Amino acid sequence: MQIKQILAFIFAAILLIGCNQQKTQQKPEWITDPGDGAVGSCKTHVKGRHYQEELAIGRARERLAARYGVEVSSIQTIKEKIVNEKAYVRSDKEILQTVNKTTVRAHVRETWIDKEYDEVWVWVYPVSN
Repeated sequence: MQIKQILAFIFAAILLIGCNQQKTQQKPEWITDPGDGAVGSCKTHVKGRHYQEELAIGRARERLAARYGVEVSSIQTIKEKIVNEKAYVRSDKEILQTVNKTTVRAHVRETWIDKEYDEVWVWVYPVSN
């Protein structure tokens, strides 16, 4: 009876070790080398995944636009208030742009989610007329 218990314990330990080992995600090459495109990212967003992806896309577009002669300046203010163990977050973002008769169009070429850090990465690429 003890041998069965020992074998069951060893099997359970091996199973738990196997489940706890996380495969390390390999970042796509375009994150460090976007070519003619631009990359933006965003970590966890208080309003959820959709807003997280939209913010990452916005950041990538700002970088792409800056490359094509659009000067982009943004200021973001985040205020956090905690009352009775409840957190309230307020975010204000001001974006100033100067355009030199340039139209920059882009599409999202690829999206990658880093599950370990809950970070969304977006690769946008310019679209020619």
